[in-house]
Amino acid sequence: MLLRFAIVVFLAYAAGAAPAAEPFRIPVGAKLTSGSVELGGWAASGVVYAPYVQARSRLIAAVSASGWRLSHEIALGKRTDKTLLSFTRGRDELTLMVTRLAVNRTAFSYGLSLARERGKVSR
Repeated sequence: MLLRFAIVVFLAYAAGAAPAAEPFRIPVGAKLTSGSVELGGWAASGVVYAPYVQARSRLIAAVSASGWRLSHEIALGKRTDKTLLSFTRGRDELTLMVTRLAVNRTAFSYGLSLARERGKVSR
């Protein structure tokens, strides 16, 4: 019985069903590069290999498809190639920053603040 449980846990983990799942599915054409929440940084960062407007649309669609609702959008700087987006799902909050790196390359970073963890540590 214990062996069966261990096998099921291993298969679930190997299939990507880790206990701390990502808050949204990363869109096709995107690659996660890092995450340093322990150092007070973003939960994860990555690159979308697409022009800024297309990458931003893909990221918004991916986050929205996971049940998050866009609540705020803030353009940063004089040009429109850097945006800070805020999403809510229940009492949880997700902040997503999208930045143009090059013509066909866009960076993104996100942070997550869960209602049950507020006052402790944000992910």
